[in-house]
Amino acid sequence: MSGRRIYFNIRNKLNQILNPGLCLTCGISITSSEFICSHCVDSLELVSAPCSLCGLPNKAEGPVCPACLQHPPRWQKMIAPLVYTGSTRHIIQDLKFNEQLHHANAMLTHIQHYFKNHHVDALIPVPLHQSRLLERGYNQAEEIASNLSRLLNIPVNRSSLKRIKATEAQSGLSLNKRQKNILKAFEFTLQQPYNSVAIIDDIITTGSTMTEICKVMNKAGIKHIQVWSLARALKHD
Repeated sequence: MSGRRIYFNIRNKLNQILNPGLCLTCGISITSSEFICSHCVDSLELVSAPCSLCGLPNKAEGPVCPACLQHPPRWQKMIAPLVYTGSTRHIIQDLKFNEQLHHANAMLTHIQHYFKNHHVDALIPVPLHQSRLLERGYNQAEEIASNLSRLLNIPVNRSSLKRIKATEAQSGLSLNKRQKNILKAFEFTLQQPYNSVAIIDDIITTGSTMTEICKVMNKAGIKHIQVWSLARALKHD
């Protein structure tokens, strides 16, 4: 664990001890274990009837949308309960860019039930390139994976998947540019046999990153892959 990560953990613990519980979105007083008040929890938008493969709203009958039936993704299931908008977007942005690491636990406290009963052998967070990790000091996907591990009793594998290419930020890029940007950006070394794994990230936008990760995992022999995320973007940013 890096010195900066230790600092973040100590600071967050002190904030929880010294500060009264305040809702992360509206600021009213709540018990410290809730993080978000009941009114704001009710306002978090859920993806309506999500397709089990792409996580987008599915207006057709059955668990899989027509697009995924015609062109299945490389993974076998996606769980991304929240729409990346409004308060959800604000909380994830603070987690990702403003060092608010406790936001991962805050969100999962209210949506953890979506991930239960979907057992996998390991949780694998989407890694940052070393240069980006040194710049930011933490990986938000790893924070989410750590909290899911605690809640679901599933181990986190932080070492098998590596980002070997420093890519530009995916946000703002077209689908075609996202695919080119992330091409050959990862390597995966299978350190122990897995029947199934879940790739963990904060949001899913086009799925380009997950597709590229699944390629290297499939080559390593992993056949069943799930994609778990806090939120799904319904429009490409």
